[in-house]
This record gives sequence, C-alpha cells and structure tokens, in this order.
Amino acid sequence: MSNTTLVIMAAGIGSRYGGVKQADSFGPSGEWLMDYAIYDAITAGFSDVVIITRKDLVDLMDAHMQEIWQGKVKVQYAIQQPPANANPERTKPWGTGQAILATKEFIKNPFVCINADDFYGREAYVSMHNFLSKLDNNENKFSLVGYPLENTLSDIGTVSRGVCKLNENNELESITELTKIDFFDNVLRNENDDQSYTQIPFNSFASMNFWGFTCFLFDELENQWNTFYEANKNEPKAEFLIPTVVSKMMNEGKIKVQLLPDGKDWCGVTYSEEKELVITALRNKIKEGIYPEKLSI
Repeated sequence: MSNTTLVIMAAGIGSRYGGVKQADSFGPSGEWLMDYAIYDAITAGFSDVVIITRKDLVDLMDAHMQEIWQGKVKVQYAIQQPPANANPERTKPWGTGQAILATKEFIKNPFVCINADDFYGREAYVSMHNFLSKLDNNENKFSLVGYPLENTLSDIGTVSRGVCKLNENNELESITELTKIDFFDNVLRNENDDQSYTQIPFNSFASMNFWGFTCFLFDELENQWNTFYEANKNEPKAEFLIPTVVSKMMNEGKIKVQLLPDGKDWCGVTYSEEKELVITALRNKIKEGIYPEKLSI
C-alpha cells in the first residue's frame, strides 16, 4: 500500500468572508477548520500534511501547527506566489491549479487536495485513502469525492458549484461550473446570465474540491499552467483552476477520474455569517464523541 499525503489549500484572501478564514478559530480550543481535516486524515491513514499558503502567512500557520501537531504529524509548507514577471498590482492568487503546482517538490506519493475552509466529514477521508493507497505513484487514475448537491447549499445566498456528470461506471465525464445555485420552492435551480433559471436534478453530485491525485498530474499541470499564464498574464482576475486542468486531461483520454459517492457531511464558510453554523456543527460532533474537546492524535 502507498503512503498518502493530505494537501491543504490555504492561500486564499477571504474577500467574501472579510478576513483570513483559514486561520480563524472554529473549535472550542481555538482549532482551525483545517485542524479537523488533519485529525480526520491522519485517523483515516494519511501519513503527512503539506499546506499551501502565502509567504506572509507561514509564520502564523507554523506557530499554530506546532502548538497542536508538533511531534505527532509531519507538516510542510508550499508557498503559492505570483510568477516573477507578474503584474505587481494583482493581489488575487492565481487559482487552485497554480496552488497545487507549488507542491511538486514536496509530493512523493498519491495525495488528496482539499480547501482549508471546508469541513468534509471523516467518511470522505476514509474513502479517499482506501482508493489512493492502492495506486502506484504515477498511475493515471484520479478520484473525486462527490457530495449530494442539495447538501452543499447556503441559507445566506446563492453558491457556485461544480456539478458532476458521470458514466455508467461512476467515472467523471464532465464538471459544469454553475455559479448561482439555490433551492427555491422545492426546486434545485441555477440562475442563468439572462436571469432565467435552469432546473438541476436532485440526484446530482457536487465537487467540493476533494480531489485525489498521483504524481502523474504534475507534468501536465505545469504545461497547462505555462500556456494559461502566457495567455492571461495581464488579466487582473483570471484563475487557473484544477477542474479545468482535470477536464482537459479527461477529454484528451489521458486519465480516468473515479467518483467516490461518500461525501455526506460537508459545511463551509463562504460568508462570515456562516461561521456560527459551522461552530455549532462542530460542537454537536464533539458531544457525539466524534472529536475530542481539544484536538490531538
């Protein structure tokens, strides 16, 4: 069985949240959301952690990680930074694809990649570890944990989700990014650019950026990034996104992506108003005995 690594994307600027949400306290002892990800991943069998972050956040991240995980979990930091010739006025990171590319020198085995500001539930880590641990490091088999779309909506506003289309083998055929999804009058729907609505089937799975990869990804990722950056280096908001990379690889027949339908218990904090909902959900899990009052391995 292969070792497996947890990669956490924690370089965002939290523009809609109003702060650095990946370093905000959610647990009763000051735990961040990513601490619960680390706890679940290590419990499921993952061997180490790589955190993708910004240069200005490394000291903050490291002090926190040492307080909780020092001597228990190996944690390394990959820095997502703009290219040397990037427009200095741009503050927005270049997207999830460029973030994962920053881990190339750190990753030596199959890995799962997640958002720092999402709670995914332990079942997702167990399912992903079972899948990845059976792979060789350069196999062209990837995976994605899917979550029932209706379980990922927000009471605060519309959400943007990658909606999955599957074949008869539960392999991913495509992901369509819908940007204004809500639930209204017992209907899942997406608002189109012309303000009309498209109904979405209730049995749809959403991608919440819980991806499983091998090192087969990196050469293709780097090639696509170089092409993307050359075409978009002067665009102030262009993002190089991992679903786009994966979709191109699928369309060219380079990979297969297995959907793991084990996502059950997702919650996240797109908006600051959602923080208390997540805190309450974590408190309930502590009462149920799923997590200790103070996280430790």
